[in-house]
Amino acid sequence: MKKLFLIAAMALVAVVSCNKPDDGKDDKDKTPEVKTCAENLVLHMPFEAADNAVKVGEGFTFDKKAGNADFGTGYIGNGYVNKAGNNSEAYLKFNLAKNNALSKLQDITITLWAKNVEAFQKGCLFSVNGKHFPTQDWPCVVMMFDNKGFEKDEEGKETTVKTQQFNGRFMFKKADDSGTDLWLDTWNSAFAKYNTWFQFAFTYTASTGAWSFFIDGVKIKDAVFGDMMPWGECVPADASAFYVGGWASWIENYDGAQDWMSFFSGSIDELRIYNKALTEAEIQALRKEEVAIALL
Repeated sequence: MKKLFLIAAMALVAVVSCNKPDDGKDDKDKTPEVKTCAENLVLHMPFEAADNAVKVGEGFTFDKKAGNADFGTGYIGNGYVNKAGNNSEAYLKFNLAKNNALSKLQDITITLWAKNVEAFQKGCLFSVNGKHFPTQDWPCVVMMFDNKGFEKDEEGKETTVKTQQFNGRFMFKKADDSGTDLWLDTWNSAFAKYNTWFQFAFTYTASTGAWSFFIDGVKIKDAVFGDMMPWGECVPADASAFYVGGWASWIENYDGAQDWMSFFSGSIDELRIYNKALTEAEIQALRKEEVAIALL
């Protein structure tokens, strides 16, 4: 009888310990992992805090937050936020080793969640420093919002439909030391989402030069880059920093840096980079998982 009582007591202790009441503290380990194309994930920045700003990423280490940048409320848990809400200095800096997750890529998919502030619509989402050429003023990688406006009708008159310009530049160095770059300059009403979270995705396939933009899982533009360069060729050996929310050219005072190279005014969360060009269906599946996690 005593033996049975002891077994029952031990079972009760086990049940109590497995159902420990919530102490109100955040437990990052409880956040479910995104499973879509997880085997292809080479960089994941959840921006939870300084000690968890990078979750996956060879050669990426958190350095500092600068100016008005901080870890605030994101789409899933915490995220990058510009506390000032304007174009004053705000960025997160990550140190980049020579051999890093980006330098080995052929194809690439970049996804993130963003919340743009309409009053300050310009700003850099992220950039990678480093120069392929001595006279180069631009960083080797930059993606940014630039200018808002209204769509025009067939007669060239402005309508009431808002539109937003998105720019990107990726500079490649060829084997003969000549240069080429993939320049993205896209106006689209799908980018004109303000004060609300949306998922942004970019894909690139080296063997075909094909690239695409997606907003909330829907493809809004695709085109072909004729040079068909491996993605890793746009990350030079001297690249040493990855900036979130800021231009490397402006931060590091390259010659030619101008004040329109604005800091991003808004919030960014869940930056992921994959070593393949995800399909539209895979991007939609990724978004579905991230939305489900955000609703927990």
